[in-house]
Amino acid sequence: MMDFLTTHFAPGPLFGWVCAISLVLIPLPWIRHYRRTYRPTVRFSHLGVLQNIPSSWAVRIQFIIPMLRTLAIIALIFAMARPQDGGEYRDSSEGIAIQMVLDVSGSMREEDFVMANRRARRIDAVKKVFEDFVLGGDSLGGRENDLIGMTTFAMYADTRVPLTRDHGSLVDLLRETDIPGWVNGRQIREVLEANYTSLGDAIALATDDLRRAGEQALAGVPGAEAAKSRLIILLTDGANNPPEQYRDVAPDPIEAAQVAAKLGIKIYTIGAVGSGGMSQRGLLSFRGAQVDETTLQAIAKATDGRYFRATDTESLRTIYDEIDQLERTETGERIYRDDVYAAKISMLVALGLLMAEIFLVNTRFRRLP
Repeated sequence: MMDFLTTHFAPGPLFGWVCAISLVLIPLPWIRHYRRTYRPTVRFSHLGVLQNIPSSWAVRIQFIIPMLRTLAIIALIFAMARPQDGGEYRDSSEGIAIQMVLDVSGSMREEDFVMANRRARRIDAVKKVFEDFVLGGDSLGGRENDLIGMTTFAMYADTRVPLTRDHGSLVDLLRETDIPGWVNGRQIREVLEANYTSLGDAIALATDDLRRAGEQALAGVPGAEAAKSRLIILLTDGANNPPEQYRDVAPDPIEAAQVAAKLGIKIYTIGAVGSGGMSQRGLLSFRGAQVDETTLQAIAKATDGRYFRATDTESLRTIYDEIDQLERTETGERIYRDDVYAAKISMLVALGLLMAEIFLVNTRFRRLP
């Protein structure tokens, strides 16, 4: 008996008290029932007149009322005993770990993309397509099962969002992301940080984030299964340009990509060149940035990835759609256990029984004083 209790319940001091209380509580409704049944409430000098009156079905089954209370108490006692045999859920899905690396340097403000038939900044077009890539929309299916994070870079690289399956929070932070010195699409002040593009530093930081996630996946950390397959999607509209004081120690982009390749991390690079790389303000046209396509191609090649050239919003969406189709990996079957499943069902049953008793006592089985 004790082996059964140990296997199927979580015994302890509370368990002993529950069993003791159950012995006291269970008989109480029946005692109350029989006291009511055999204790007359109306006195007659002679009962012969009433003996021939047939009993109604309600009188014959009135034992149901204390029975409901008894079953409810038993169900609550069962829930308090914390049964450990819960529901088991199996999930077989596709998922990988993706670190989005986004250039937020000053040149991303150039309005050479088009959204909703209006000129838009490069960063706004990229953010919209990135959002659709994550959540789905406009031909993009979404990445529901992926761990996705976001790294931004200008003078410095920053992990804006760690790898997560909380894609709603990821998109909220993505929408708030802007060029240094800009808020909600408007420039508030000039910021020196926006004048640099630390490409190598961004690759190194994203690689380190994915490395740690991969170690967690190999260690069997729950929720990290998708990190067994990892990639970086890097988008920039310029070339590697770290601050002068850090150029001697800043990571070289190609060398950083080679480190990623050794860790099994693939890098897809996207050069956002807009309308042929040209921007226009008023009557003047000029180049907002020069994409170092040679370096981006070398980064992708070093990791067995691919380089893409985005000249407008539609081509950018096509690129993300192609990446979406390329990177689908089976994470394997995952099993989830809910150890409180049986307890929850027991409490719901007890609640249903008590509600049924209250309803019957106040309707068909109502007693007059």
